[in-house]
Amino acid sequence: MIESVQHRADAIRQVIREHPERGAGLLVDFARQFAASLEREDEVILLKIQLTESESQGEKRRIIKQLDALAAQIAAEYDPATQQAFAAKENALAQAVSHQSAPNDLVLRAKNIVKRYPSSGFTLQLDKLELHLGQITGLVGENATGKTTLLRILAGELAADSGTLEYPMFDPEGRCSWPQLRQKIAYVPQDLPRWHGSLRDNLHYEAALHGLRGAANRKAVDYIVQRMGLGLHLQNDWMELSGGYKLRFSLAKALVWQAQLLIIDEPLAFLDVKTQFVVLNDLRNLTKSLRRPMAVLISSQHLHETEAVADQMLFMRGGRLENLGATSSLGVHRKQNVYELGCSLRFTELQQALENFPHHRVWNNGLNWIVTTPLSITGHSLLQHLDGQGIAVLYFRDLSHSVKTKFYEDDL
Repeated sequence: MIESVQHRADAIRQVIREHPERGAGLLVDFARQFAASLEREDEVILLKIQLTESESQGEKRRIIKQLDALAAQIAAEYDPATQQAFAAKENALAQAVSHQSAPNDLVLRAKNIVKRYPSSGFTLQLDKLELHLGQITGLVGENATGKTTLLRILAGELAADSGTLEYPMFDPEGRCSWPQLRQKIAYVPQDLPRWHGSLRDNLHYEAALHGLRGAANRKAVDYIVQRMGLGLHLQNDWMELSGGYKLRFSLAKALVWQAQLLIIDEPLAFLDVKTQFVVLNDLRNLTKSLRRPMAVLISSQHLHETEAVADQMLFMRGGRLENLGATSSLGVHRKQNVYELGCSLRFTELQQALENFPHHRVWNNGLNWIVTTPLSITGHSLLQHLDGQGIAVLYFRDLSHSVKTKFYEDDL
């Protein structure tokens, strides 16, 4: 069921009351998608700036009330007749996950890509990959398996030895040169490049490089600054930013010109746990924008966090790419359940505790215990059994539908 504009507004208003900064960020996106007038977006951005800079609690409460009222006003002014068009667009984005997108939603198609490194004997191989608008694709795998090499090839930073790369949205007839194509692809490497000058000046410059001038340039920078929470750092330079804010700036630099293809290598590596979820949530909202959707490819070792936002998952091992399909379908054809748990028992003690409980295997991954069971055995029943044995479980996760099981295939 498609969520109504009014329902979205109500949800955002609730967030504004409980978490004003986060709610204001959501309202910026909401105004950009649904406001009947462009001035509404300017109003929201201005209020978010005021909220960020305000030091008075009384002033903050006044701004929060204004944001709340503005969310309601945008929803009230929205023309219901156009809701059907947005609903159709949302359905198209949902179909992209199962590769049923219309041809004009296809941003990247890669076929039979091969990259060889004779000195080391390493070979990267990709049979087929497609990236669609409104879709986040997560790329995970063991270390030194070619993830960064693949991203660099897709971003135009590195040439493949063979295979075909197509960018139908940017170059439908295949006539653009690589320098032209690279200007349309936003790539954020793991080792962020150093920049000079202030954060604000760099964002204005990046927007200008991609054709945004005058008022359009200012508006684009104001939007992305507030959307990425950079308002207090506009005059800072490289040395004055933490690793987390350097990443936020790099993302803002990629998003300020409304890139439709964003490729990011290990974006969570420099972020604390709280900031990881903020950044991922922002990426999800921006990717699925109804007016300006993107295709996003994320490489990360943070498996569970990536799964939480990705629409499809890729796995790399030994230079070979495997498309695992829609995240929602992971584990559908499994033969057993896989549970990960933490407790203070030794191996023999845990084995004894599970002696009369239906299970296949128990082993340790170096930190926690992995227990495999028949499909009929739920995680709840496993926890109940351990609790009945007086065993305190300190950590528990059902891996049955997780890409993490790919790392344990030899043990499963």
